[in-house]
Amino acid sequence: MNQKANGVIAAGHQKTVDAGIEMFRLGGNAFDAVSAAMLASFVAEPTLTSAGGGGFLLAHTQANKNVLFDFFTQTPLHKKAIDDLDFYPIEVNFGDAVQDFHIGLGSMAVPGNLRGVFVIQQKLGRLPLAAVAEPAIHYAENGVELSSFQSFCFKLLEPVLVASRAGRQIFAPQGNCYKQAIAC
Repeated sequence: MNQKANGVIAAGHQKTVDAGIEMFRLGGNAFDAVSAAMLASFVAEPTLTSAGGGGFLLAHTQANKNVLFDFFTQTPLHKKAIDDLDFYPIEVNFGDAVQDFHIGLGSMAVPGNLRGVFVIQQKLGRLPLAAVAEPAIHYAENGVELSSFQSFCFKLLEPVLVASRAGRQIFAPQGNCYKQAIAC
């Protein structure tokens, strides 16, 4: 029997979409696809999303229930004096506008994205977490091709990406940010 799937996976990189589709091929449900795509996006779309972020998911189940998952980031309970924070602006030039992005240790919070994936899988997923994580693991071990959009994002966010030594080691190990290879 032919079954027609109804749904859309929208993402900033094809590998993110591919990870979600693979979950359907393995017999998973929409929540497996969401979790796999989310994990894959951390590898394939590092300027748009990350394991270090947070978010929300409003799920509508087959049992016609709406479930809100809140895995947004959390800030420390104890405030530090402003002078003790590593928190400073970096200008990002969008061409027709310049915007300050505040970076440094003071701009970070406790991530929630990974916990969100774990809870979503536990409550609504059908497949084991190992299967859901496999595409992201594969991409991390083997790399992904940088799309023209990702190359644009790297160029746009270069001041933020290379502001720290660790950022330079990850995003510009040869001195320049990664960019899409263009065949001549």
